[in-house]
Amino acid sequence: MRAALATLSVLLYAAPLIAHEGPEAEIEELTERMKRNGETADLLTERAIEYRVLGKLLEATKDLELALAFAPDSIGAHRELARVLFLNGKANEAIAIIVRGLAVKTEEPADLASLRMLRAEIYRSQNDNKKALEDCDAGLRLHKQNPEWYLLRSDIQKRLKAHKERLAGLEEGIRETGAGVLEIERIETQLDAGQWAAALPLIEAELRDSRIKSSWLIRRARVFLGLGKKTEAETDLKTALEEISKRLNPKNPDVPLLLDKALVHELLGEKKDALRAYEEARDKGATDSVNDRIKALQEPPEK
Repeated sequence: MRAALATLSVLLYAAPLIAHEGPEAEIEELTERMKRNGETADLLTERAIEYRVLGKLLEATKDLELALAFAPDSIGAHRELARVLFLNGKANEAIAIIVRGLAVKTEEPADLASLRMLRAEIYRSQNDNKKALEDCDAGLRLHKQNPEWYLLRSDIQKRLKAHKERLAGLEEGIRETGAGVLEIERIETQLDAGQWAAALPLIEAELRDSRIKSSWLIRRARVFLGLGKKTEAETDLKTALEEISKRLNPKNPDVPLLLDKALVHELLGEKKDALRAYEEARDKGATDSVNDRIKALQEPPEK
C-alpha cells in the first residue's frame, strides 16, 4: 500500500510542466490576450479561475457571467460560476446555476457529474446530507475515475452513519481508481464501524512499512480502545504524540499534524489540550468539520 502515502492533491493535480508565475501574472497575460484578440468564453473562464484563487470573487463572477453570455452551453462556466457563488456565501444562487448547467446537452458525462458533485458539496455545507448523497450517487454513476468524489461521498455517508454503504462505495472506488487514499479511508470506515478485527492487520502492515508512524499508531490505539485494551492504547497514543511533537513546527504548524495531535489528546481524555489543538487547526485553515469536534469538547459533561 505504498500508494497510500500519496496525498490527494498529488493524485488530482499533477505539477505543470511549465512554471506558473502566479495568478496575478496569469490574469495580466489573459487580459492582454483579450485586448489583442477579443473576449471569449474560454479566456474569461480561465481568468475567473485565477481571480477565484486570489479571492477576488466579484471579478470572477463578472467574468463568468460574461462567459455564459458568450457561451450559454458551457458547462465549465456554469460549474465555475456556481463554485464562486458558493464561496461568496450564495449557496441558493449557486444551486440555481447548477440546475441550469444540468439542463445543458452534452456528450461528456464527466461534465454533468462534476456539477452533481459540486451540488453535493453545497448540500453537505447545509447539512442536507440525504440530498448530498443522492447527487454523489448520481455523479459517480456518470463518472467513476475521480478519487476525490469517492471521499466526498464517504464523508457524507459517515455523517449519515451509513457504514455498510460507505464501505461498499469505497471498495468500488478502489477497484475503479486504485487510489491509495481510498484504502486509508476504508480503514477509517472500518474503525468508525467498530470493525476492529478487520482493521487491525491492515494497520499493522502499514506500521511495519511506514517511516512516519504517528497516524497509524493513532489508528491502532483506536482499535485497542475498541477492544478494551486501554494500556496498549495509551502506549501507542503517547508514542504518536512524541513523534508529532518532533515534527510539528511551532511557528508554522502543519494542519494534519495539529489534527492528529488533537485526536491523541482527545483519546487520552485530555480535553483542554485537545480543544486547544483543534482550535489552532481551525485557525490555520482546517475544514469546517473541525468545528463539530470543538463544539463537542466545549459541551459540559453529562451528569
